[in-house]
Amino acid sequence: MSDIQVSEEIRRNFHLFWDNYPAPVMLVHKDRTIVEANKAGQEIGYPVGTRCVDIGEKKHHAGCRANVALREQAGVREVGWVGFMERVLDAYWIPLAGAEDLYVHFHNDITDYASERLIPGKCESGSDCCSCSGE
Repeated sequence: MSDIQVSEEIRRNFHLFWDNYPAPVMLVHKDRTIVEANKAGQEIGYPVGTRCVDIGEKKHHAGCRANVALREQAGVREVGWVGFMERVLDAYWIPLAGAEDLYVHFHNDITDYASERLIPGKCESGSDCCSCSGE
């Protein structure tokens, strides 16, 4: 694990803002080390001090947009079907203002609210929906 220096103020403010958020949220260093996790993240076992990309299979991180968010210093949103979870996720990577090496990452499960075109096998046959073809 790398020696990442993050001020107590940033850590405290992360928890102040995110601890009551109902979905898991991580504060992540650019090397992908999880610096902090909110209460929901702690409850499901987000391992602070571990690289998020080392959790699960490598292919599950193929859609990571952290590099784009950090390079552009702007929040990035990605909505789509995540097959291994069988969920439609609304995911965010948001660089921390004033701390160019840190970003906040979270996703919301919007499966119950998502358009059927986003869910494989849900749209009617014969449509040109890309999800039906599994692509």
